[in-house]
Amino acid sequence: MQELIFSVFPNENFVDLGLYQYGWEQCEPSHSYGPAARNHYLFHYVISGTGTLMADDSNGNTQTYQVKSGQGFMLFPGQITTYSADHDLPWEYVWVEFDGLRAKGAVELAGLSMNQPIYHARSKDLRENMMNEMMYLVEHRDMPPPASDRTRIFIPGFSNPFHHPYVRPEDGPSP
Repeated sequence: MQELIFSVFPNENFVDLGLYQYGWEQCEPSHSYGPAARNHYLFHYVISGTGTLMADDSNGNTQTYQVKSGQGFMLFPGQITTYSADHDLPWEYVWVEFDGLRAKGAVELAGLSMNQPIYHARSKDLRENMMNEMMYLVEHRDMPPPASDRTRIFIPGFSNPFHHPYVRPEDGPSP
């Protein structure tokens, strides 16, 4: 049975970084979303299971990524993407949608781009911290933290220099 929690942040106007929505989902086998383009940045963190992301790179070519527990993926404004849960081991993930003047810089600081959309923390502690910070939003949806605290909750865990770029097997390691 598919389970879903979805919330929208209260309408507050912040130019630097605005968090629009967040949620959690335990997907059904082969559940898919897309192709679609978003208006804002949308980050998914995979808690368990696996799935596939198909996303256009900066040249408009569709790339395919296998994403598993402990990894995340960034969807960029205007980017065409489709993502699907694995048939045998469907993923459970949390997500947050955000934008603003600082959003692009935070995403770049994390080492993510349309050509490198996969997030991977290097240690178990860092993976657990990312999951816990994002689940905090979902679990406290009746009392969301003030907007100024949302930045503290999400961005520090996301933009610390522990990101390790995803390398597709055919690409080999980064130089």
